[in-house]
Amino acid sequence: MALAVFSRTQQHALAATEASSRYQSILRLAQERVARFSSSLSDERDIDACLLAILLMGRYEGVIYRPGNPDLKHSFSSLPIWSHHKGAMAILRFWYDHLNRTPATSLIRDTRRGLIRSSLLINLRIPDWMLDGIRFGERDLEQDYDRIFVRTVNLQYASASLQQKKRLDITQIEGLSHEADELDKALQSWVTKFPNKWSYQRHVLRDFDPRRKTHFYSSVVYSYSRPGYAAVWNQYYALGILINGIHLRMLGLIPLEQVADSNHERRRACINRLQTMADSLASSIPFCLESFKILDTPKSLPCESSITFNTDKEIKPYLAVLAVWPLTVASIIDGIDFQQQQWFKSQLAHIGKATGEGVLESVKTDGWAMSR
Repeated sequence: MALAVFSRTQQHALAATEASSRYQSILRLAQERVARFSSSLSDERDIDACLLAILLMGRYEGVIYRPGNPDLKHSFSSLPIWSHHKGAMAILRFWYDHLNRTPATSLIRDTRRGLIRSSLLINLRIPDWMLDGIRFGERDLEQDYDRIFVRTVNLQYASASLQQKKRLDITQIEGLSHEADELDKALQSWVTKFPNKWSYQRHVLRDFDPRRKTHFYSSVVYSYSRPGYAAVWNQYYALGILINGIHLRMLGLIPLEQVADSNHERRRACINRLQTMADSLASSIPFCLESFKILDTPKSLPCESSITFNTDKEIKPYLAVLAVWPLTVASIIDGIDFQQQQWFKSQLAHIGKATGEGVLESVKTDGWAMSR
């Protein structure tokens, strides 16, 4: 993995060759191990070892992916990075069926989270055995968020399936629309539980040039006392974008002759909510990428803090990763302003180039779209 990242960021051909050779060897070993894991894996250490290997192989596929792959034009789900989804799912299912009497490890919890995200992107339904996050180590606020997220992924699957039907059932459309509305209300309730110390400060950039949006989409930016707090808020914005994007698409399926005034109001409310979430995410991304720095004086109020631009500084991968998933969601959901979505894609591609993640860098050239 390290060789692959090094080869990509430093343009080192020999490192790429060595990384490929080692990957093929590890891939063969992993395939042999997974093929017999049901009889040989006896404890969670073996489970974790296999899950970690699959995780790293998936990351490797993401690193070596080259933008401009013509195969991606046919299906977003054809990305090589998804090839390890089934293997990870099988191992997690084995743990669930045979070894879940002991608490889930952090790797088991994080693997489930990753599988839920990839299920969204390639349009798969979350199986019943994966629905309860408590079984996989989710607790407190994370558990509440997980419950909303899992329902949203299955809502996306249901809405995509409905769109494939030749005759649309207005009752089903209304049912899914109601589900989206309930999920958005649950999400808004969830954010009220945040501790005060997680709050953000709103700043206005005095020298912002609307013609130059490389690092800032607008003159408004948010700052947080810790990167982790920004990550939580970005998860909130991303899920809000996802829910309202699905909701807006469902409302658009209602035949014009059956659209009542109340539906127009629902549509406007949905568009406004989607835009608010997108704007907030755009205001948070510069903080995650350290594109500015707050300079406080001893007596200054938060709104009076001066800001210095920091756009020439190299991206720190451990901070950039906090923005990857929210940016991914914002890059593929319909209903976001075109120019704003292009900005989200540019930020994701920028992260991909800086961290060596070819699959992220491809977001602008390969026309990502969520499978439906």
